[in-house]
Amino acid sequence: MSPENPYGLCILVPVYHPYSWIAPFMAEALKTFWPNHPPLFFCGLTSAEAPHLPTLPLSETALPRDWTVFTLEAISALQSQGFSQCYLLLEEHLPLAPCQTTHLNSTLPALLEKLQGSYIGLMGWDNRRYTTRAPLLPQNEYCLMHLSTPQAPRFHLHPSLWRIETLADALRLTLHGKNHTPWRFEKVNERHDAELPARWKNGCYQISGARLSLRKPSIAQKISRWIERFIFHKLMAVHQFVPAGLISKKLWQWIGFDNFYYDGPYPMFFSGVMAKGEINPFFIRYMQQNFQTRRLLEALLDAKIQHSHPTSAPTTFI
Repeated sequence: MSPENPYGLCILVPVYHPYSWIAPFMAEALKTFWPNHPPLFFCGLTSAEAPHLPTLPLSETALPRDWTVFTLEAISALQSQGFSQCYLLLEEHLPLAPCQTTHLNSTLPALLEKLQGSYIGLMGWDNRRYTTRAPLLPQNEYCLMHLSTPQAPRFHLHPSLWRIETLADALRLTLHGKNHTPWRFEKVNERHDAELPARWKNGCYQISGARLSLRKPSIAQKISRWIERFIFHKLMAVHQFVPAGLISKKLWQWIGFDNFYYDGPYPMFFSGVMAKGEINPFFIRYMQQNFQTRRLLEALLDAKIQHSHPTSAPTTFI
């Protein structure tokens, strides 16, 4: 690659077609919050469906589209263009605040090369949801967690930095079954016995958001977050003994294990914009509580209405 892009870095956004209306929001959010981002590509949409977005060609345009097939096709196209690393961002995981662009553009790609890694998750180990205990790297390697234990969250589809060769292998493995959804991608590839090369499974890391975020937490915030993680981890330990069913589901939702804002180098909402085809109610609640994000929320709600009822008037955001 060029001296301006020494790590062969790019961003790939696979788009689930029913969520195609979110794709322009992702492009605008990246422009706003990550202005010097590496080359950006979308896949899963035709150029006619997204004329103002940098889409990669689709060999099969009939609906419904196979997520794993069109993402693997896009990865092959990126490899042919000489890219070797990519941030994989699902269309619904928008950045919600200014990113730490130096770490995203330089620090993490350099670490992926230095560590001969395959994957660095941007949903860090210091959030309240994950309970994994695994070795931490030293301060000069930004306290990354080495996901070396059998239960570690490898190859998840929260925003992450991938070695493109690894991502291609993970997508090919997902093709072996009939179900090629993002959900199955995670279930197949996160297993410690997944049929992937050992070097890929042993090369997975997860960031410390506090160490790499643009807004460094104060001592009080660090203590508060530690207490929050401690409480939620205890609650999660208890929840596993609740009988499966409606009570378990309601308790999970009430406690809100998956519903929080995570402030790392790529600030995001853990459970994303969407839930079961609708805008995530927990995401709405969070956005309503923050004055700076209300305009974006209003635009998302209007765009969802416009998508469902095309005669409605569209709005802009940010």
